[in-house]
Amino acid sequence: MFKPSLKSIWTLAVLSLVSYGLYNWAEYQRVEHKQPFHVEKLEAARLMEMWIAMLKEAKAPEAAFVDEVNDPDRTLLIGQKHSPITSTEGNHQAKLATTNPNCAAMMVQIFREAGLEKGDKVAMGLTGSFPGLNLAAFAAARVLELEPVVITSVSSSWYGANDPDFTWLDMEKVLFDNGQVAFRSSAASIGGADDRGRSLSPEGRALVRAAIERNGVAFLDPGTPEEAVNARLQVYKEAVRESLRGYRAYVNIGGGVVSLGHPENANVIPLGYTRHLTDENPPARGVVHHFSDSGVSIVNFKYVPRKYAALLKRYGIPWRLDHVPSAGEGSMFTEERYDLRIVALAVAIMAALVLVVIRFDLRMQRLGETGAGPDEHL
Repeated sequence: MFKPSLKSIWTLAVLSLVSYGLYNWAEYQRVEHKQPFHVEKLEAARLMEMWIAMLKEAKAPEAAFVDEVNDPDRTLLIGQKHSPITSTEGNHQAKLATTNPNCAAMMVQIFREAGLEKGDKVAMGLTGSFPGLNLAAFAAARVLELEPVVITSVSSSWYGANDPDFTWLDMEKVLFDNGQVAFRSSAASIGGADDRGRSLSPEGRALVRAAIERNGVAFLDPGTPEEAVNARLQVYKEAVRESLRGYRAYVNIGGGVVSLGHPENANVIPLGYTRHLTDENPPARGVVHHFSDSGVSIVNFKYVPRKYAALLKRYGIPWRLDHVPSAGEGSMFTEERYDLRIVALAVAIMAALVLVVIRFDLRMQRLGETGAGPDEHL
């Protein structure tokens, strides 16, 4: 007759099989767990997805350039490598990754990490280089009911919003005119070297000026980099009728020289959310430093090799895309976790079986110690 015992190979084999079965039960009964701010993230991602379609519809009838290799999903957010309003080099993969509508969910997460709440004033310094991230910031701001004050450098690096007839200013106006946002750029500059289009041709500068004029945006045309910084700070201050302390965050998207200061600053200013900049002696101070000095949080999206891809990965945004994911797809929204009730039950069952075997062993041991052999009664 089979008697359970920890000294028995058969007992140990049965316990091993039961343990393996319980493990697999717990392993394959994992559940989807919603990540923090799931509702806001999903709403923002769906908004960005809808806006991409809306901009595509607005641009497509007049689209002079569609590159199905560089823009495989035909989002029309990926521009040409060269155009009259292209200011500098850019990374195609970085631009393509941000056509993902779930970048809006990433922006929601980062804005929440920065402590932003409904009604907070947020200063935004945008460029034409990352229209996908610009859309993500707008979607997050609308969902969280923030109040952005936006200034844009219109020219773009490679593969950005560098179609002279459909710049970032034109894109945001489509959203504004369709009632999708209640805010858009308050002022704009040409961008490029010294923020005056020094890297552009006279034709390119004229095309940017035309884009600013047709969108009814105030034109910033400072004479020096220092004047460019001061002109932007003045716009931001006038919008809140007080000092920069009236803002809860400054959001930089792209490599605007006025926003970041000297180009070398891009290597030392952290990406994502930063409570306070620690570098007290930058080669040249930009708008971002003045906000930081005023105690305003910084959110920075500037392409820096390796760091930028790592930032996207941290928030579950794929660096390489075979196709643009649907809104709500990815670890930003849900995470697969073990069902702790099943895990606890499996552990309890296994512990109970082991305890039963141990008790049986102890009982047999006591019987062996106290029981009388047959010869002792003779």
